[in-house]
Amino acid sequence: MTIDADLQRAVKHHEAGAFLEAEQLYRAILQVRPDHPDANHQLGLLAVQLKQHAMALPFLKAALAASPQRTEFRNRYAEALESTGQRDEAQRVRELGRPQEASSGASAGAGAAAPAANGMSTPEQIFEVAGEFVETIATLTARDDHAGAEVLARQMVRMLPNHGFGWKTLAHASLRRGDLDGALEPLSRAVALLPQDKQLHAHLQAAMAMRKGRALDEARHYDEAEKLYRFVVNCYPQFAEANHKLGVVLIRLYQADAAIPFLEMALGLNPNQPQYWMNYVDALLQSGQTRAAWTALEMGQQRGMSGPAVDAVIGVMTSISSQMITMRPRPITASDEAPSSDTTSPGAGIEPSSAGGPLPTQQECDIALAHFNKGRIKQAIVAGRSLAKRFPSHPTGWKVLGVGHYRLGQYDEAQQALNTASKLGPSDVEVLQVLSSLLMSKKLYDEAEARCKLLLETAPDHAEGQRVMGIILSSQGRLKEAEDYTRKSLASTPDSAAVHVSLGAIMLRRGKHTEAASIFRHALTLDPANHMANENLAFCLSHSEEIEPDELFAEHVRYGERFEKPLKKHWKPHRNSKDPARRLQIGFISGDYHHHAVANFVEPVLEHLARDKSLTLHAYSNTPGEDKVTERMKRHFDHWHYIFGAKDDDVAAQVRADRIDILIDLAGHTANNRLLVMARKPAPVQASWIGYPGTTGLTAVDYFLADRFWVPSDAFRNLFTEKIAYLPAVAPFLPEDMSPPVNALPALRNGHVTFGSFNRIEKLRRDVIAMWSKLLHALPGSRMVVGAMPQDSIPEELIGWFADEGIARERLDFKPRSSIPVYLQQHYHVDICLDTFPFTGLTTTLQALWMGVPTLTLPGRTVPGRSGVTALAHVGLEAYIADDMDDYLRKGVALATDLPALAELRSGMRARCAQSPMFNPDVIAIGFAQALRVMWKNWCDGKPAESFEISQGALQAPVTEEA
Repeated sequence: MTIDADLQRAVKHHEAGAFLEAEQLYRAILQVRPDHPDANHQLGLLAVQLKQHAMALPFLKAALAASPQRTEFRNRYAEALESTGQRDEAQRVRELGRPQEASSGASAGAGAAAPAANGMSTPEQIFEVAGEFVETIATLTARDDHAGAEVLARQMVRMLPNHGFGWKTLAHASLRRGDLDGALEPLSRAVALLPQDKQLHAHLQAAMAMRKGRALDEARHYDEAEKLYRFVVNCYPQFAEANHKLGVVLIRLYQADAAIPFLEMALGLNPNQPQYWMNYVDALLQSGQTRAAWTALEMGQQRGMSGPAVDAVIGVMTSISSQMITMRPRPITASDEAPSSDTTSPGAGIEPSSAGGPLPTQQECDIALAHFNKGRIKQAIVAGRSLAKRFPSHPTGWKVLGVGHYRLGQYDEAQQALNTASKLGPSDVEVLQVLSSLLMSKKLYDEAEARCKLLLETAPDHAEGQRVMGIILSSQGRLKEAEDYTRKSLASTPDSAAVHVSLGAIMLRRGKHTEAASIFRHALTLDPANHMANENLAFCLSHSEEIEPDELFAEHVRYGERFEKPLKKHWKPHRNSKDPARRLQIGFISGDYHHHAVANFVEPVLEHLARDKSLTLHAYSNTPGEDKVTERMKRHFDHWHYIFGAKDDDVAAQVRADRIDILIDLAGHTANNRLLVMARKPAPVQASWIGYPGTTGLTAVDYFLADRFWVPSDAFRNLFTEKIAYLPAVAPFLPEDMSPPVNALPALRNGHVTFGSFNRIEKLRRDVIAMWSKLLHALPGSRMVVGAMPQDSIPEELIGWFADEGIARERLDFKPRSSIPVYLQQHYHVDICLDTFPFTGLTTTLQALWMGVPTLTLPGRTVPGRSGVTALAHVGLEAYIADDMDDYLRKGVALATDLPALAELRSGMRARCAQSPMFNPDVIAIGFAQALRVMWKNWCDGKPAESFEISQGALQAPVTEEA
């Protein structure tokens, strides 16, 4: 009954011209009933209407096979055959439909025994046996029992090797299977024995052409290969491999439009060949049919197309698809890497020059090394450059020059010098250590790993080398290997706070929050002044549901007391002019001015503020290494200050010298922050925004910028040392510049709902998995995609949690952390995303919304637990916000079982997003500028910081450079 109802709905869509919806329903029926005659017939008709005649053939043929008595099925199939140039086959199909008289004497079947051959001694006997073979094989062939005919033909060539009919039959059997290589021998024998058979000569020519064409193809002689493949296709229009090969060669000859019909024919004949789909997608892309390419990609993935090659083509497709998006997106990533190693003393490991030439004196070397070891980095660089210039074949100058540039974050200069030092002193483990860290910071992970392996081969017990290797592997998502190396380092240096911090960061990324928190606490007992241990502890605890909100707040306050309190006595008064209407100097301090989620949120606001005549923008970049995003962001600032490697006191002095009126932190307690600069209160007004979902714990920071969904009440405001400045939305989200188009709801095709999660692994906890498992149990046919997994392995603990809840491994599809285009395209297989708790997703939820996928979320008791609520509320999806665990289950079941509503929501999701302030940067940027003016006016008036709101209705556009 369900299939009948689905067929009626499909036909209605078909008649109304809603071809995509009709196709999805037809295919859903065929997944359950592959031989369903009407679904096959209708899908074939749809392909014909879309002028994809080759794609129609297998479906029309299947319909006729299921119901051979239906005349319209036979006629449609014959017409499709004629449209693809197969007139003889079309005639044969029509002939088979006419009434047949019983054939006389044709009673042999597939199991018929071969004619007796014993005792053959005369030509008459041989002739008689041959005649029996020929007659029986002909009868079986007429009945389409080709398998039986082939068996007898093999017997015939063994008994009568000089009779051409057996070889001819075997040749036809191979040709029927599309096996031209297998047909070559029997064709050669048959042609030699039947020289007058012109058809056999043509077959042999085609088989030889196919073999020669492959050889020319492999040798990249594509013009010649194309002629041979085309000859084969003309001989055998329904030969899948020849059509495919011809299509591929045409792509390589830059004739993608010409390739498409041949690839479609190949797919129509063999739709379960992933490589055919891959090349079909390539041809569509090259011919400019991007949307069709996305549809073909999805269909190919359903038929097994996967692997790195698919990921690569997704990257190409998304770059092309960017032209189809109405709102300009920005790249988004989310990473929490362990801190890189930048501690070295370049005083050991120096080797004599292997290239000859003059050598520096020991005193000259000692002076250069002393500058570095005493923190006089600029002097060290000058000394190192002088040594390298005067003694270019000695490693010391290059080494000092390289580590000096590295300490200042000048990675290109450092890499060049360190490469030279490494060539001159290949066993210098300090050079290898710094070079490994540098390459890792530039995300050149393979090179970094190779250098670090060389270090550990030279010095197997080098504890810092083991720690650096752990960080390199962790950055690649190879967390188990990273943990092993870091534990080796810890075994050698059990009192090192830095190693404990690295290990804690890895355990946090593995989702082991309790163990990570314990490691960070121990690091603080070893080194109470280690601010990174304290910051990581605060970040780690924000992932825990067990900790009370007040306790989490207290941990952040303890950070402020530990690191800010000693600095307060050194705070200096600010002499900034107290004119509330004057042009303001605004500083943004961040370690994420590169390809990072924070840059994605901040840049659209900066684009607007950069045009505001009442503001001057300063960037204080603590970003290790720069990329294309960095270069692009530089254009939005009037002044760019590179502070990586600079001392906190020096940076604070720079901020004061620049007369910054409002300094805004964009990192909070995350990697490469400069909260200790903020703790020195270098600007009269300071704020924190978007980089961290919680308080800094510093009294030096006056405001935290949020919205009414993120910080909704006094209960949440009381968890901040800052006052809350409310914007129309917390920050703007611009979709990825290369986002794939939204596809149709996969549940309509699959016949079951697929849930998904792409949150960081450290957000996955046993109670989260237990809640998801209840939902999977409530919907027995459902499945789940779990993304963002480590590259090296799926955590056994995670699989075990699902197993403990009774969820079989077969219902789960784990995806490794991948590139943004591949990750976004993975949403093609997900109907509803499930949020984590208590640390919910903001970026992941917004990305899912842009891909048409809603997220079911459960708000937490802290700000990190309200990110999902913020994203969903701004697009009007309150129905996906649960009140409690029971409501989470009820809502999940109800939403997943209303497929029409889910499909409609998916198709209109991007239009819904376009109406949200979170997807409209100008709205937030105007509110942000007004918030800055309110903060400044309060300071000018001598008022303490107080919470306030900039509502969307009260926005006033500032005067811009274009005005």
